[in-house]
Amino acid sequence: MLAAMRNRLQLVLERFLVRGAGYRLAFVIGAVAVTSLLGAVAVVGTGRFGGLGEAIWWAFLRLTDPGYLGDDEGTYVRAVSTMLTVTGYVLFLGALIAIMTQWLQAALRRLENGLTPIADRHHIVVLGWTNRTAGIVRELLLSTEQVRHFLRLRGRRSLSVVVLAEEVDAELQQDLRERVGEDAWRAQSVVLRSGTPLRPEHLRRVAADDAAALILPAPLFDTPGVTPDTETIKTLLSLATLEENVEANALPLVVAELLDARRLLTARRAYPGPLQVVTSHALVSSLICQTIRHPGVSHVFADLLAYGEGSELYVRSTPDLAGLRFGDLADAFPTAIVLGVVRHDQAKPRPLLNPNDDLVVEAEDLLVFLAESYEATAPPDDYQPRRPDHGKGIPAAPSLKRHRKVLILGWSQLVAPVLTELERYGSEQFDVTVGSFVSIAARERQLEDYDFAPERITIQHVELDYTIPGHMRRLAPERYDNVLLMASDRIETDETDARTIVGHLLLRELVPYRDDGPRVLVELAEAENLASFPTYGSEIIVPPLMLSHIMAQIALRPELRVVFEDLFGAEGPEIFFRPAGAYDLAEREVGFAEVARAVAARNETALGLRLRDRSGNGDDEVLVNPPRDRRWTLQADDLLVVLATYSADL
Repeated sequence: MLAAMRNRLQLVLERFLVRGAGYRLAFVIGAVAVTSLLGAVAVVGTGRFGGLGEAIWWAFLRLTDPGYLGDDEGTYVRAVSTMLTVTGYVLFLGALIAIMTQWLQAALRRLENGLTPIADRHHIVVLGWTNRTAGIVRELLLSTEQVRHFLRLRGRRSLSVVVLAEEVDAELQQDLRERVGEDAWRAQSVVLRSGTPLRPEHLRRVAADDAAALILPAPLFDTPGVTPDTETIKTLLSLATLEENVEANALPLVVAELLDARRLLTARRAYPGPLQVVTSHALVSSLICQTIRHPGVSHVFADLLAYGEGSELYVRSTPDLAGLRFGDLADAFPTAIVLGVVRHDQAKPRPLLNPNDDLVVEAEDLLVFLAESYEATAPPDDYQPRRPDHGKGIPAAPSLKRHRKVLILGWSQLVAPVLTELERYGSEQFDVTVGSFVSIAARERQLEDYDFAPERITIQHVELDYTIPGHMRRLAPERYDNVLLMASDRIETDETDARTIVGHLLLRELVPYRDDGPRVLVELAEAENLASFPTYGSEIIVPPLMLSHIMAQIALRPELRVVFEDLFGAEGPEIFFRPAGAYDLAEREVGFAEVARAVAARNETALGLRLRDRSGNGDDEVLVNPPRDRRWTLQADDLLVVLATYSADL
């Protein structure tokens, strides 16, 4: 019975104290009052006090201030006073300090955990913590010229980036700072908040309804039975209901990443506001397949899709150039390359890259540039165009190997889109072997779910671990034209990159680089692992790095989405290499202006040069939008980087 009463009392006391610092302080005040009353009752009968009230005040003073201890007289009163003073050290000082310390720590922890709602407008919110988040923040902080245009349109003076992560603490903030890099990090511009984009109250915590743009990278594969695209669409639904009775065009811009392009229509139905969707698997698979077909082109992609590494894509309104032919702009921008225009047809942007020279530029068109800075795209004053004799018609397709044997090492959700993309090339044949420890049944089930039905390519599945030397030898990688090492999306990114690096080292031990050997393309899941990756003549693609650049740039300038899709996607013009001899430039000293004119004569656009490495290591020098004051003596095997539109069936 007594034990039950004691437990009941402890439960009541526990439930009272855990309510917060205010309740704990009230408990201490009550304990001080009871102790003062007990002390007063103990001494009120000594005849030294005028009443109970005076005795209570006497006891309270002894509890709170030990200096009164020497004023008492009489052994009994001094004994009671001593006990009250000692008790006061515990109750009044010890407990009060402990309560205040706990309250202060809880307050600091709350601030550190990012639970305080922000009050901001026209900011950019990154929803979710993935292997793209740090790259997106870095791109936003470094894109000073695009940001300046973005801020000017919204009347802001400085950029504010808010990141919504599942759990924010000091370790996560330090991790973000290290990943962004000290060259880009600005603490006053980045705010972290705890929460999940699936919950509307957490979206309000980052003022999502007042943001200028929301960037929604695809979540990681960490919820069994739930695909990342499902979570993305659920988040879009949550964003659509943040503000009721608001017109769709008043909702903030959302840049969302979808893995599966087949869910694009569903995503557009989920969010009625301005929405730019990046279908990452389709985009990355196109980049991979273009690299398989045009070895070396990944260096061009890396240059175009990483800020600060060279030239990148810009769009700019140039109404002063309206009425000119596209061919008239050949010499208008001395340090930039004009790739085409973005034209708005029925309020929808349509890219026209590598257009015919007779295309007339309209006042509403946006010119698409490849340049090192936004300043390089400024329209010239009093430009007098000349009419070069450019080519007409559709250029011939590049010379390609019609029958390729491709070895894919590893398995991920990206393999099915890669195989689907290879199936598109009707004039080419691919024999594909897939080696992975993932069961063959699971792979075939995934291909079936993707509605993949091969007609032009053959696929052979082998179940093995390519990091084991004996298994790698069994595949005989030297027999293939191309070897592709895929990063897994089902395990931690550091672990999957470790496996990829080990597999690549083993591959290069068995098959050293040779000009006539297999072309190796490696996919890494983390950009941080590039520093520890010895290439040995292999090419590297880091999809999170490229996708971070694309999503950040679209958030700052939405018109760029159609440019990225047209330039790097499955449709539209294609980037590839042509030998210098095909343009009668071999054994001649030329500058890039002469190269551009020779390429334009075939209705193509010159993007740069690929100068062959004479040492035999396969480290060719790729120059995109090279300096105009530099000249080269091109050899017959040196290549030109060109953008051309042609029929794949030619």
